[in-house]
Amino acid sequence: MNKLVLFSLFAFISSLAFSQDPFCEAIVVEGKSSVRLVPEMITFSINLSVNDTNYANCTELAIKEIELVQSEFTSNCIDKKLIQTVNYSIREESEHDPQLRRQVFKGYRATIPIRIKTKVDYSKNDLIFEIIKNNFKANFNLNFSLSPKQVEGVKEKLIELAVKDAKEKAQQLAKSADIKLGKISKIQYGEPQTIRNFTRSNYELRYSTMQMESASSRMNIESLNPVETEMQTNVMLAWKIEY
Repeated sequence: MNKLVLFSLFAFISSLAFSQDPFCEAIVVEGKSSVRLVPEMITFSINLSVNDTNYANCTELAIKEIELVQSEFTSNCIDKKLIQTVNYSIREESEHDPQLRRQVFKGYRATIPIRIKTKVDYSKNDLIFEIIKNNFKANFNLNFSLSPKQVEGVKEKLIELAVKDAKEKAQQLAKSADIKLGKISKIQYGEPQTIRNFTRSNYELRYSTMQMESASSRMNIESLNPVETEMQTNVMLAWKIEY
């Protein structure tokens, strides 16, 4: 008897959050699912910057820097379409003058983040790293990520698993409360989201920054083992209670 009373209270409270009709007698259950995937995309990010006391000169230097980056890669048969300028900004710089006791104008600095995004198994990834190391004195990092194809491809499986999870929970609740499930009266779906990574090791690199001045040894991209990324989703299902 106590079990039935507690279950009825749970169903009533749940229905308040899931239905416009708070007196609708239903079992409301959240189904969850997750799938782990090994990222198949790798992004090389180069953070370049130039400075000058003249605004126009700083702008011109920035454009030349972008052209130089593109030239270094395309001359080594790297597809120009892979080379993307993330954004471009110029700001004033100042420094404190101890004698004047105030900030004084120092010049302008242009910041140009550039990225090259490829498949992890792209045959020229090692070459891309070598070009960056040997030609650009800039901060550099690697980032592994899921491809749009991976994200889209796993949606159907996530939904299927989440609905299965909700059904199993609802059946168990109905069995425990000694009631019968009716038809599904409502479904609410949440978009799949990336939540966290797994199996890190000393050989894995993700969002890691390296100063290029100290990168003296050759890197074999294949030796990096991308961490698994977990995708998850959830569904809310409501069943009418039959008597």
